[in-house]
Amino acid sequence: MGDNPFGSCPQNSGLNTNKRTEFGRLGCTVYGYPSSGGILIKEVDVVDMQFLHLDRFAAAQRSLNIIEEDKFCTRLRMLGAVWWADEQEWINVQLGLRGKTELESRQLVFGWPTNGKGVWVLRYENERAVPRDFGKVSLAVDMDERCRVMREYGARFYDDPEGVEELKRRS
Repeated sequence: MGDNPFGSCPQNSGLNTNKRTEFGRLGCTVYGYPSSGGILIKEVDVVDMQFLHLDRFAAAQRSLNIIEEDKFCTRLRMLGAVWWADEQEWINVQLGLRGKTELESRQLVFGWPTNGKGVWVLRYENERAVPRDFGKVSLAVDMDERCRVMREYGARFYDDPEGVEELKRRS
């Protein structure tokens, strides 16, 4: 069985590489498939769904048009989606089959004012560093309200999003 304490797990067994959204008990996970390879994955809230122009109640599939898919991935990166080599790698982390890297452990929240000027960024080293009442951020009903709540937690404002290291393309 090797180093896997859970026995042998099938790799890439029937993973759907066309799904855009996957709804679960507590919310929705969004997937993007950049033409450079790999997969972007982000657990989202209502404001993220609005920002990504996704229906909050209906499952969606990826675009088969490479240009459209890359544009979607750009927006998904703007929300802090994490790049993975494939979905199985992400699943292995979720199941505890391997630990998170420092980059994967970071908790990032981005707020994009609707006036189109700048970006608000909240950074936490890991889940333990996130304040106990942080759920208020996910109760925002639009991006401007998210930005206001983020400021209460000490978010940093960047006039130029190009200056935000986490927004630079990683894949």
